[in-house]
Amino acid sequence: MAVLNKPVVANLDFDDIKKDIIDHFKDNSDFKDYNFKGSALNSLIDILAYNTHLNALTANFSINEMFINTAQKRDNLVSIAKGMNYVPTSSTCSKVDVTVNIPRLGSERSFTIPVGTTLNAVNGNTSYTFNLTQDYIVQFLSGEVSKQLKLTFYQGKSLTERFVQDNNNLNFPTFELLNENVDTQTISLRVNNIKYTMLNPENESISNINNTSTIFFVEETTNKKHKVKLGNGVIGKKVNVGDEVVVSYLTCAGEASNGINSFSLSVKGRSDITINSNGMSHGGSLIESERSIKDNAPHWFQSQYRAVTTNDYETIVKKNYPDIQAINAYGGEEIGKPGKVFLTIKPKVGDKLSQAAKLHIQNNIIKKFNIVNIKPEILDPEYIELLLNSTIIYDNSRLTSNESTLKSKIFSLFTSFNINRLSDFKKSFFEQNLAEEIKLLDKSIVSINTRTSLRFDSTVINNKLNKYQIRFNNPLYHPLLGFNSDKGGILSTNDFSRVGKSFTSGFNDDGKGNIRLFDNLDGVKVYANNKAGTIDYGSGILDIKDFDPIDGNINFTVIPDSFDVLSLNEYILRISLDSSIINIVEKDNIELINLLNKSRSV
Repeated sequence: MAVLNKPVVANLDFDDIKKDIIDHFKDNSDFKDYNFKGSALNSLIDILAYNTHLNALTANFSINEMFINTAQKRDNLVSIAKGMNYVPTSSTCSKVDVTVNIPRLGSERSFTIPVGTTLNAVNGNTSYTFNLTQDYIVQFLSGEVSKQLKLTFYQGKSLTERFVQDNNNLNFPTFELLNENVDTQTISLRVNNIKYTMLNPENESISNINNTSTIFFVEETTNKKHKVKLGNGVIGKKVNVGDEVVVSYLTCAGEASNGINSFSLSVKGRSDITINSNGMSHGGSLIESERSIKDNAPHWFQSQYRAVTTNDYETIVKKNYPDIQAINAYGGEEIGKPGKVFLTIKPKVGDKLSQAAKLHIQNNIIKKFNIVNIKPEILDPEYIELLLNSTIIYDNSRLTSNESTLKSKIFSLFTSFNINRLSDFKKSFFEQNLAEEIKLLDKSIVSINTRTSLRFDSTVINNKLNKYQIRFNNPLYHPLLGFNSDKGGILSTNDFSRVGKSFTSGFNDDGKGNIRLFDNLDGVKVYANNKAGTIDYGSGILDIKDFDPIDGNINFTVIPDSFDVLSLNEYILRISLDSSIINIVEKDNIELINLLNKSRSV
């Protein structure tokens, strides 16, 4: 009998594996005319193929779970991240700063607002409780009848668990917490009423740890819960059998409790203590997602707990302040301000951070990792609205619904396009990407023509524009000198009011680089200042002179030179759903197509 060579199995699919085995047998003359489908050998080949198939899948899954980029199970991701000295962020409690007025009772010299004092708030149909996590003491001076004190409250439910050490042979005694959504930064641990200090990757390398150090560690376990680990007598003090371990912490609602600015205060026995002022709750987030762990852990390991590069700043801030939807850091040398680094942050709720959130990030996060000679600065994101005018030409014989339904589908697509393709730093708008997605909505669509205008929304406060230089960061449409001057060029604004004027005013340009201020008098534009500013068509920069506006909103709209729009630095692009237009036109309506289907919005 001829000697069989080893079969070559080059596929993972069952049918392909079976075919490889049969081909192997057919190569041998003993099985040349063998009917594999109708024989007992077919069942054996099935078993061999199934076994090979399952082994291949098992090996593939196992190897995937060894690497952070391909692992799917959270437990494995957490374990790999641990090897990079990265601890995934737990749920984080939203916090708020409140200034309270404390009347003095009689001649008391001091008063303590105790731990457990609460703020109550409602957001939508849900009630939230904010807790004081430390005692605050106010000292009264002679003659003072009241005093104001700033307090910090954290949203969540205060819980306490008690454990008793019952095994003296454990290397690092471990106690698992029963609840989910624990904010690990609020964990307080005492052993026999002695307070212990939590160590994390940021501070363990600089701590003088020995066998008497009262320390503990926190790690994530299965089901997104956490455990506390105590010392082993070499790294940290060891607990003995019979020692009582008391762990207190907050469980929180994450980002759902952000953005609240109305509260009621409850101080036990003191209904006369009232809120004088308060900020907005911020900083809450849910436990770090698997996708975020994959992105952050390698960058965190690379940063080595110091902020040097712009990537370091982004990684460190995201790790320590999870209430961030988007962040962009860039060096001051990019804009002529060397020695500085600028961070632009978009929170998950709202368009910009509160002042309290900025100070928290600056003083409690960046300051710990920042290099001395670098000055970080946190900026608000700037938004450029994309005003789309899309003409959709369709074939009525292939339309599966009607024009109204098709238009609704496209507006829904604009919403998802904002979420998936835009609304983040350095995410540019490419018209071709939008056209491709519109085309997939209905087989009747034969052509898409989208014209884009750019709008920057500014505000006037105390008769001053919030920005007198507006950067669109894209070349503007300007085919020739004096283009469209008679009709206002390529710049327009909404009507606004000026101090001491009974009529409204507006801006346009003369096609020669000058911004013109005009007044609306009986329906006629009368130019009040032909050089009210400048417009640089090449860079897309508007410089505006002061013009005494009345408080309100002024929206500047321009036409870009390209169908694609680039996003730079602190600017975020997003499609304006309220101001965009969709025209649905049947392919045989030639007259309407000629009217609407133009290359520019001029």
